[in-house]
Amino acid sequence: MLNDVLLKLRAKVGDLTESIAGKLSGWLAVRDSTGFRSMELEVGGVGRQLADEVVATVLQEIVADPTLQAEASLAARQCGELRHGGTREVEVTLLGGKKVRLKRIEYVKPNRRGKPGRPRRSGNRGAGGVGIYPVLAILGIWFGVTPAVAGEVSRQVADSDSVRAGRAALARRGIDLGHKRTLRIVNKFGARAVEQRQKWLEQMRRAPLVRGVLRGKRVVVATDGGRLRERVSATRGRRNAKTGHRRYDAPWREPKLLTIYTIGEDGTIEDEFQPVYDGTLGDADAIFAMLEGYLKALGVHEAGELIFLGDGAEWIWNRVPNLVKALDLDPSDSGRVRQVIDWPHAVGVLHEIAAIPANWSEKDKQSWIRRATKCLHAGKIDALLELIDALAVGRRAKSITEHRDYFARNSERMQYVTFEEAKIPTGSGAIESAIRRVVNMRMKSNGMFWLEVNAESMLLLRSYLKAGYFDTLTDWSMATAVPWWTSRTSTHAPSTPLGVPKAV
Repeated sequence: MLNDVLLKLRAKVGDLTESIAGKLSGWLAVRDSTGFRSMELEVGGVGRQLADEVVATVLQEIVADPTLQAEASLAARQCGELRHGGTREVEVTLLGGKKVRLKRIEYVKPNRRGKPGRPRRSGNRGAGGVGIYPVLAILGIWFGVTPAVAGEVSRQVADSDSVRAGRAALARRGIDLGHKRTLRIVNKFGARAVEQRQKWLEQMRRAPLVRGVLRGKRVVVATDGGRLRERVSATRGRRNAKTGHRRYDAPWREPKLLTIYTIGEDGTIEDEFQPVYDGTLGDADAIFAMLEGYLKALGVHEAGELIFLGDGAEWIWNRVPNLVKALDLDPSDSGRVRQVIDWPHAVGVLHEIAAIPANWSEKDKQSWIRRATKCLHAGKIDALLELIDALAVGRRAKSITEHRDYFARNSERMQYVTFEEAKIPTGSGAIESAIRRVVNMRMKSNGMFWLEVNAESMLLLRSYLKAGYFDTLTDWSMATAVPWWTSRTSTHAPSTPLGVPKAV
């Protein structure tokens, strides 16, 4: 078989060589930068064409193996949820844009025999019409494209500021799938990855603690919220005569993000461990459940120090003690578990207090802020409360008292001199940067509204992309989609969406 494949490849290389020979004289005649750039792009296209011819030949040989087709189909059916559905012809798009038609590919579909469900009618396939091609699935070929195409399309659209910009960048590499198909691939790829990620995190939460990459490390955990617009379609009402769409609302939603990173003895972020980003549109309990799963997967119970860093939001600090217990750590061990209020946020509250007195000049405000900031930095919260109490008189007392409670309940989290001596970070720049890069630069543009399921997908894709785990996520997701195959064969796919961090 190897010799036959080599003969086919030599023939295709020969055809491309003849094509190049016909263009070579024109390329050699180039005498300006514009012409040379055009030549480079044309040669790049020839390279992609050659790559696609090689991939197409290899792919056709793999799927033509009757033994592999039978083994893959049998493995899929043995999971008990699928049954044989005959053979079909399938078109697959390759990384360079070439379309390959594969014939007689075995198809399996859900086993609906004896199960209740609505009857299938013309134009309404229902749940019984959804199936897979096992031999393509084990190769990671879903949605009519190869795994490299699905990964590159999802990566580029997630990295660009819009689908249109992502398509333009892909088209320069020979991948032009059209707007609807591009969006469908990204949404399906992302939605499946979100579902897989959630199942994996739940498994990590329930699994026994194991040794991880955070052993002996100084670990910083931070979480915060951003903003985006959700598209909520009306279920009733008149449809637009041209588009057929109903009106929709666009309320603000708060996606919550997390980050996990390590710092050295000097308090600076370490390069040996890639930071972890992730997010969800769920509530506070949802983001803390994700934190628990990630921290257990990374073995944070063996960390030398665990530092929680955030603003004064009560939804964060009310849940930290339970999270610490779930991680098999002692919340009373202040030498190992630290809680820190973000310094800029705390100073910002002082500025809000100073703005309340109506009869103060700018000089009075700055003078009070300097004294209050000095007390705050020194960790003298009692003295700071006295300064605040002195202002809580008359009609402004209630507003000032609300801010006073913020410092009173967070006094232990505001020992900034102690934190600085221990080289503990006191700024939440890492999570703020994550929110800006993951949410604001892609999901918060004017006129951009998100369905919840698509927003969840984009949060995951952007988070893993910006943290440097996107390729690992792609390989892990493809392998996880076929557990009936990966469980019985050796695979190079990572066992977790984070793969093997650099620290190992």
